[in-house]
Amino acid sequence: MSGFDELFLKAKELANVAGNKAQELTELAKLRMQATQLKSDIDANYLKLGEIIYELNKAGAENEELIDMCIAEITAQLEELEALNAKIDEMKNVVKCPNCMAANPIGAIYCARCGAALKTEEKAEEPAQE
Repeated sequence: MSGFDELFLKAKELANVAGNKAQELTELAKLRMQATQLKSDIDANYLKLGEIIYELNKAGAENEELIDMCIAEITAQLEELEALNAKIDEMKNVVKCPNCMAANPIGAIYCARCGAALKTEEKAEEPAQE
C-alpha cells in the first residue's frame, strides 16, 4: 500500500470520527433543548395548579379530581425530565451525585464536590452476602 493510500485512509477515518462526534453533539443539543422546554412546561403547570387551588379556595369549593389530574400531569413530566437528564448524563459519560447533584466521571467512587459515596454498577450487581 502506498503512502498516499495510507494517508487517504487515515483522512477518511478522521472524517468519520469527526462526523460521529458532530452527530453526538447535535443529539446532545436536541436533548438539552427538549429538557429546557419540558422544564418550562412543568413550571407553567405548577403555576396553573396554584391558580386552580387559589380560585377554588376563593370560591370556597373543592375539586380534588382536578387537582389530582394536574398533579399527575406534573409527576409524569418530572419523570420524563429525569429520563432526559439521565440520557444526557449518559451521553456526557457522567454520573450525578445523589447528595449534591454534581457531575462526576463514570466510575468515580466518591463525589469530587462533596465526597459522598457514589452508587456504582459493581455495587448494584454484587450478590448479598449471607
